[in-house]
Amino acid sequence: MTDYSPVGWERSLDGLADGLEADLPGRWGAVHWLQRVDSTNRRLLESSTLVPDRYEVCVAREQTAGHGRRGRAWVSIPDASLTFSVARALWPGEAVDPALSLAVGVGIARGLKRCGFSGFGFKWPNDLVTEDGAKLAGVLVEARAGREDRLPALVVGVGVNRFGADALVVDRRVADLSQLRGPAEVALPDLLHAVLVELVRAWDDFARSGLALVAEDYARLDYLRGRRITVLDTGEEGIAAGIDCGDGALLLQRSDDLKRLYSGEISVRVLGDG
Repeated sequence: MTDYSPVGWERSLDGLADGLEADLPGRWGAVHWLQRVDSTNRRLLESSTLVPDRYEVCVAREQTAGHGRRGRAWVSIPDASLTFSVARALWPGEAVDPALSLAVGVGIARGLKRCGFSGFGFKWPNDLVTEDGAKLAGVLVEARAGREDRLPALVVGVGVNRFGADALVVDRRVADLSQLRGPAEVALPDLLHAVLVELVRAWDDFARSGLALVAEDYARLDYLRGRRITVLDTGEEGIAAGIDCGDGALLLQRSDDLKRLYSGEISVRVLGDG
């Protein structure tokens, strides 16, 4: 039986750092696991130890002020949700590219598949969803500027609903891993290890080659492609026609043209989704 007590939670993560290092040697900085924090993203945004060639990790059992894209609150339940952030400093001259969220989504999906789960996709620009569009996980990428005492950096926050999604009080349909095809339960350290390793691999690939190395997987995961969608900010409608792998723009096929949509500007919804 899984021990969800605070002590049991900490013990379950013993050895995580060693396991990550064994799988991806030389890619990891500090690994923090906290009983309670306002935001794992905020914790890493304030870190003074970030460097360009290693990834620092912060995992929280309970996150009290998590947030998602465009300032929306990320609602989670201790133990029932997996909440963590990964960060590294930027290399000199490295640009902040919003398409990183797409590569990270592929990495998370690869981690879930590595654990035996199937029956989900990725909804541009930052959500994993079930086959019927219920939100399973979310991604938030944040950047910080450099100062004299610290380097500029990127932080990727991830929230995954492990179980108990029915208890979440939110304004959209949500789901959890227990509703996917796959194992009844995956131990927390195994799930976290798989997702972290695949996320960092995808991030490394993106830093070298943009979306080129994740494009095929993204196309297979693309929940929006071929569906009629509406742009919530403007009311525009059209058929989602995939993404531009050069810059991550969503392509919206309208009756008379093909419009490019960028993640920092808008939100979209599939017509008929709740």
